Order: sequence, then C-alpha cells, then structure tokens
Amino acid sequence: MKSIKLRGVCAAVTGALMFGAVAPAMADNNDDIIYTLMAKGVLTEEEGHQLLNGRDKERTVEKKAMKSAGKVTISDAIDNATIYGSFRAREEYRSGSGTTGATTTADNTRTRTRGKFELGVSTSAGKWYSDIALVTGSDSSSRSDNFTFGGASSSTTSGGYNPKESIYLKRAMLGWKATDWLTLEAGRMKNPLYTTQMMWDGDYSVSGLNEKFNYKMGNTELFANFGQWAHYKMDRTLVENSNGTQTGSTKTGEIYAFQGGAKYQFNDRASAKAALTYYVYGTEKGRGIFMSGKAATPNQATVSGQYGVNNLNIFEVPAEINYMVSDKVGLRVYGDWSINTDADARAAAAGAGYTGSVDDTAWMLGVTVASAKDLKSFEGNKMKAGDWSANLWYQEIGLFAVDPSLGDSDFMDSRLNMKGVVFKGQYNIEDNVAFNLSAGHGSRLNGRFTTPYSAGADLSGLNLTSFDLVQLDLTYKF
Repeated sequence: MKSIKLRGVCAAVTGALMFGAVAPAMADNNDDIIYTLMAKGVLTEEEGHQLLNGRDKERTVEKKAMKSAGKVTISDAIDNATIYGSFRAREEYRSGSGTTGATTTADNTRTRTRGKFELGVSTSAGKWYSDIALVTGSDSSSRSDNFTFGGASSSTTSGGYNPKESIYLKRAMLGWKATDWLTLEAGRMKNPLYTTQMMWDGDYSVSGLNEKFNYKMGNTELFANFGQWAHYKMDRTLVENSNGTQTGSTKTGEIYAFQGGAKYQFNDRASAKAALTYYVYGTEKGRGIFMSGKAATPNQATVSGQYGVNNLNIFEVPAEINYMVSDKVGLRVYGDWSINTDADARAAAAGAGYTGSVDDTAWMLGVTVASAKDLKSFEGNKMKAGDWSANLWYQEIGLFAVDPSLGDSDFMDSRLNMKGVVFKGQYNIEDNVAFNLSAGHGSRLNGRFTTPYSAGADLSGLNLTSFDLVQLDLTYKF
C-alpha cells in the first residue's frame, strides 16, 4: 500500500511539474512543493533532488529557447556579431562676416535643425573581423554625416524640403589579427591614426589598406600605424599626356601615412602619449594646382583649385598628458602641431610667393576636464549616466599648411587660413544618451589672403573675416 501511495504522490508531483512547464510563472511554487514533500517524508532526499535537478534542466532549456526566439541567426562560422548604431538631433546656429567681392562686405547667418543616423554590424571569427556601417549624409566620402531637416537642393522641385534622405556606405572593411602585435585591415575603415580634429574630421573614413602595430614593454606601449588610401573623391585614372598635360575630370590620387608613437604609464594616476606622423601624396596633380596660380587676395570670396594637394609634404606631432586630479575627475592637456616642408613651393604655385611660418604650420592646444572613476576609463572616454566633460582648445591653420579636404567640417566652416577657440561640453543623461553644447569663434589668420574651402563650407560665397558657431546636440546610442 505504501508503494502504491508513493507512486500516486510522485504522479501528482510529476503532473504539477508538467503544469509548471506550461506555466513558467509557477516554477518556484513547484520547487516549494517538492521541498515540502521531502520535509514530510513523503519523498526521500534522493528522490526530491532528482526532481529538482530535472526542473533545473527544464528551466535551462526554456531560457535558451526563449533567447533563441528573439535573436537573429548568424552563420556558424561567426563567433560573434554585434548590431550598433546612433541617432543625433542637432540645433545649429552659424554666422559669418566677410567680403563677397573687391569692395563688398556682407554678413551671413544660417540656423537649421539637423540629424545624423548610423547603423552598423561588426563580426568576429577567430582572428578575423569585419565592420559594415550605413550612415546618412550628403556624400559617401564626405566629412559630414549630417542631413538637414527641410533642406533641399531646389525649392521649385521639392517644395523646399527633401522627400527622403540618402543613405551611404560608411564602412565596409575586413581585418585580420595576424599576431598579438600586428593587425591588417582592408576596405573603407575608421581612420587608424592617433590624431586630432585639426588634421582629420571625425566623420572621415579612409579607403585602402591599414597596417597597425602595437607592442607593450612594461609601462611603455609602442604603436605604429601605416596607411595607403585613395584620396577624397579621387576615383578615376589620371591620364598623363606626352606633353605633360592631364586629362580626365576626376583624377586618381593617394595618401600614404606613416606614424610611430608611444604611450607611457607613469602610475595608476598619470600617463602620456605622443606620435610623429608623415604624410606623402601620390598623384599630387590629380586635383589640380592649389589656387591655380592665382594670387589669393583678401577680397576674393572663392578661388579656383581649392582642392589641390600639390606640394604637400607634411609632418604632424600630436601629444597628450592625462592625470587623475581626484578619484572622480580626470584632466587632459593635449595638442597637435604640423608643418608642410614644401609650403614655399605650394605658395609659389598659388602666385603668393614666400609667406612666412604662419602659413606653413598648423597647431592647436587644448584641455579636457571630465568625470571618471579611474585613469583607464578617462583615457577611453567611457562615460556613464551622470558623467560630464568639458573641452576647450585654440587652433591656427595656415593657408599652405595642410590638405584642405580632411580637417574638421564644423570649426572653422571647413576653411583654411583661420584661427579660433572652441568649447565643447557633454552631460550623459543615461549611459547611452548624451547632451552636448558646442560653441566656437574664429577669425582670419593672415589678412593678406582669402579663407578658401575645399568642400562643405556652409557660408559659401563669403570670404570670412570672422565666424561663430553654436550647436546643441542630443545623441542616442544603441
């Protein structure tokens, strides 16, 4: 009789557990039943633990099934795939004063609401990895990924607004971690160089090949980055005729970058980093002669040949010092300096003659203060909800010092021959939601010359003497 009774109890318990499988919310109640039966001696400890172990296995299978139902399946060859992205809403005000002709002065003001959206997926498979991203903007090789709400190229054809915005391929690259110290990349990629916005816009993607070296010795980390990239919008073969002339509307051009640097960790509160970068250009006449042999007078609003990369032989030295001033606040002093050693020839080709050192160099000096729990999080800018940062810098960019197509597109309106100060502040509302305020003021560096722009100038047609920009951003990352 006892055996029959025990079988009946076990059957009842089994039925309850089966019901619990149908109703997962009652899983904890089923466990309580088993423990009660064990306490009353109806079930032995061995029988009870067997039933409990069975329930644990059932719950594991249920959780895996629920997770699988909500995931996108990927190839078995891929170890990991991550979908990421961001959206930024921006309110912007910019204004400038300058000239539009030999004697005409003018002011220009532009207020607009803008957006920026990026969606990407990164994968890894052993030593291989990839990154593919789509982004809004006006051009796949542009320095800006922004689009303007209500902006249109022609109010007569679209009623003053864009019926839809364009999506471009931002990145499409393949990487291989050949060794612990060597990584190779190919495709359209993030800029691998240690640099600043003075030399490279943060939205700019390089296209070609990267070789990245990293080796650590004690407190010193040595790094090197080499790049062979197609130049901005240069995507056709340059035809060099026997008489020295060139044909083709868009010519092939290349940038070769060679960078070596080091980071030194003094202790858990302080570090320093610096590098030396050398840039050399391939088919340098591919975009024409900078300013096309025409003297750049102060009253010229536009100058032909503003894309030219002839006579650019550039050295750049970025550097920074990081220090935790307290257990919650970090301080960074940073700078960047570059010189074009062929600036005299570049100026002569523009019909300007020798101009002096102010026109062959570019430099910036800044300071960042931010909340951070330790030096590592401060160096990596890993901000959490409630964190804040403030960044202030001054910069000067000489007319013949740098490539006109690569620098920051906001400050100073994508122009050369400008100097000015910029402030950027950030507060993280959530771990993935941030509010930013940016403001800057600039003016002409050398009054003898114009302030040319290669692309993206929002106050085009105006030769600037002064410039102001204010931006309010709200960014959501996922």
